[in-house]
Amino acid sequence: MTENIHDFIHDLGLLKRKDRAGWVKRGIENPESVAEHNFRVGMVAFALGKRFGFDPFKVGMMGVIHDAPEYKAPDYTPHDDITVEDKFREEEEAMKELTSKIEDGDHMLELWREFEEGKTPEAQFVKIIDKLEMMFQAEEYETEQPDKDLESFWEGIEGFDFGDVNEIFDYLRLNRTKASGKK
Repeated sequence: MTENIHDFIHDLGLLKRKDRAGWVKRGIENPESVAEHNFRVGMVAFALGKRFGFDPFKVGMMGVIHDAPEYKAPDYTPHDDITVEDKFREEEEAMKELTSKIEDGDHMLELWREFEEGKTPEAQFVKIIDKLEMMFQAEEYETEQPDKDLESFWEGIEGFDFGDVNEIFDYLRLNRTKASGKK
C-alpha cells in the first residue's frame, strides 16, 4: 500500500514538470505547467462554484484533476492529429492506472469521466472555467512577453459560450483592449 501511495504522489508530481503544449508551441518562455493550470482551474471553480449554485468542493476537485492523465498521456491541443475518441481512450487508460494506486481511486476516476463527458452542469461549469483560465493566462503572457503573438488564442475563443461567467470574460477582454489596444 505504501508503495502505491508513493507511486501515486510521484506520478502527480510529474504534472509539475510538464509544460502546457499550447504555450510551448507559441514560444512562450517559462510556460505554465499542467499542475499550475489545474491548480488555478480548481481554485477558480471552488471560489465561484457556490455563487453559481454548485458544490464548491466537487467543482474545485474536478478542476484540480481534469488534466491529471497528462502525467502520462500527452497534453494534446485542438490542433494535434488525434481523434476525440482516441484522446479519451489514451487519457482514460492513464487515469485508470493513476487511480488504481489509491483507495477510493474509483471516485476520482468517475469525477474525471464526468468532466470529460461534459454532460452534467458541474462538468460544463468546470469546462468553462478551464477556458476562462486559459484566457487569463494568455492575457498574462501577452503582458509579460509582448513579442509573442497570442492572437490565435483570442480568435479561437470567439463564439465560445462562457455562460454564467461571461461577465468575467468580458471584463478580461475589456482590460486587454484598454491595456494593449487589441480587440
